[in-house]
Amino acid sequence: MSASQQKKLRKQQREEGTEKRQIAQKKIEKAHRRSRNIKITAVAVIAVIVAVVIVFNSTLLYSNFTAVKIGDVSYTAAEYGFFYNSYVKNLESSPYFSYMGIDPAKPYNKQEYEKGKTWADFFKESVLDQMKEITALYEEAQKEGFKLSDSDQAALNSSIETLKSSHEGSDYSNADSYLASVYGKGCNVKVVSSLIEKSYIAQAYAEHKNASFSYSADDIKSYYEQNKDNLDNYTYLSCFIDGTKSSSEGSSDVSSASDIKETVSPSASPSGSETEEELMEKAKSTAEAIISRSDSAEAFKQAVLENVKTEASESTSKGSELMSDYANWLKDSSRKTGDTTVIKSGSGYYALYFISRDNNSYYTVNVRHILIKAVADKNGSYTDEAKAAAKKKAEDLLAKWKSGEATEESFAQLAKENSEDSGSNTNGGLYENVPKGEMVAEFNDWCFAEGRKPGDRGIVYGESGSYSGYHVMYYVGPGKLYRDKLAEDNLRSKDFSEWKTALLEKYDVSTGFTASLIK
Repeated sequence: MSASQQKKLRKQQREEGTEKRQIAQKKIEKAHRRSRNIKITAVAVIAVIVAVVIVFNSTLLYSNFTAVKIGDVSYTAAEYGFFYNSYVKNLESSPYFSYMGIDPAKPYNKQEYEKGKTWADFFKESVLDQMKEITALYEEAQKEGFKLSDSDQAALNSSIETLKSSHEGSDYSNADSYLASVYGKGCNVKVVSSLIEKSYIAQAYAEHKNASFSYSADDIKSYYEQNKDNLDNYTYLSCFIDGTKSSSEGSSDVSSASDIKETVSPSASPSGSETEEELMEKAKSTAEAIISRSDSAEAFKQAVLENVKTEASESTSKGSELMSDYANWLKDSSRKTGDTTVIKSGSGYYALYFISRDNNSYYTVNVRHILIKAVADKNGSYTDEAKAAAKKKAEDLLAKWKSGEATEESFAQLAKENSEDSGSNTNGGLYENVPKGEMVAEFNDWCFAEGRKPGDRGIVYGESGSYSGYHVMYYVGPGKLYRDKLAEDNLRSKDFSEWKTALLEKYDVSTGFTASLIK
C-alpha cells in the first residue's frame, strides 16, 4: 500500500471513529433526556395524584361547583348534602322507617326499592322535589317582597342561635366541624343558616299564600253540599274475617284518620283438606253469623268475640278516609243506626255495624294557653315532685295575670314570655278554630265544657308522648262552624295546590358532576 493510500485510510478511520463517538454521545444524551422526561412526567403524575387527593379530602368540590341547578338558582354539593342528609335523618327517626323494608346497617345505594333503582335514588328524587318547591316558593316570596312575621323571625333567629351552639356537649370544638359531621362536607354555620332561612321564608310564604284565598258563605255552603259524603264523620264497628284461615279466626278492623289497619289474630295453618273456596265460604258464614245476632252495638261486639276470639273496635273516620271496600255502604244516605252488612274484600269478608253519621255541625274554639312542662328525670320519667313543681309555676303565673290588667292582651304577653309550647308561644299562646279531639284529652275537655264562655280561665294537666305538664288556659270564644271550616279548608287546599303546581312547572331541575358526591 502506498503512503498516500495509508494516509487516506488513517483519515477515514479517524472520521469514522469520530462519527461513532458522536453517535454514541448522541445516544447517551438522548437516553439522559428520556430519563429526565420520565422523571419529570413521574413527578407531574405524582403531583396530580396528590392534588386530586387534596381536592377530594377538602371542601373545594363541595363548596365551589354547582351540584344542582333549579331554574336559575345553583346549589353546591354541600347545600345539596344538607337537604339530602336532613331528609334521610328525619326519615330514619320517623315511626314509618321500619316499615319500608330498609336495612339501616347497609348503604342505601346498595339496596333496591324497585328494579334498577336504589333507596338512595329514591331519597335523591324526593330531596330534589323538596328543593324545587323551596326554591320556587322562596323566589316567589322575594318577587313579592314578602317578609317574615315577628313571630316567624323570632323562631328563625332561635334556630340559628341553636345551630351556633350545636357542638356543645359533643367531641367537636366548634359548630362548623360538628355540622360538617352531621350534614356532610362543606356544611357550616353560614351555609346551614342560609338554607334554614330560605326554608323558613318558603314555608311562611306558602302559609301566607294559602291563607290569601277567600270564599263567600255561599261558596262554602255549596262545596259542603256537593262533598258532604267525604266531609262527614262515620262511626261504626267492623270485623274482618280472613278467608285464608279457618273460620274460627278473624280480625277486628281499626280505622283512624288516613291510616287504616287490620289486626289479624294469631292462628294455626288451615287444614290441608280445605280449598280456597271452602275457606272463603266459611269466612262469609262467620261474618253472617256475627250480624245475625247483632241487634245492638254491644251484641255485635259479643258476637265478634265469640266467633273470632278477638274484640271488635269502634272507629270514627271522615268519609274521605274510609276504606273503599265499605265506604259506599256507610255513606248511603238511607243508612241508620243498627244497620249491618257483610261485604267481600279480597281474601275475606267484613262484618259491619253502623252507629252514626255526624255532619260536624258544632263550633270550634279559639283559645290561648301557657304550657309549663314538668322536668323529666334521667330516665325520661316524670316524678310527682316534678309535676308538682310545674303545677306550682302554672298557678303562680295565673295569679300574676289576675293581679295585673287581667286582659286577653296581658295573657298573650305572659304566654310569649313563659309558655313552653313552641307551636304557639310566639303567637301569644293562641290556637284558632280548634275542633274536638285535636288536643290532648284534658285540654279538649276544658275547651268544650258545657257553658264555657269568653274570658274563662283555668289550669289543666296535660300529657302526650312528648311532654307532661300543666296548661294555663284562657278561653277566647267560639270559632267557625267545624263543617264550614272543613269545606273552606278543602277549597283552599285545592286552589293552593293548583297554584303551586303551576308555579313549579316554571322550574327545571338539573344536576352537575359534583351531585355524585352525595351518597
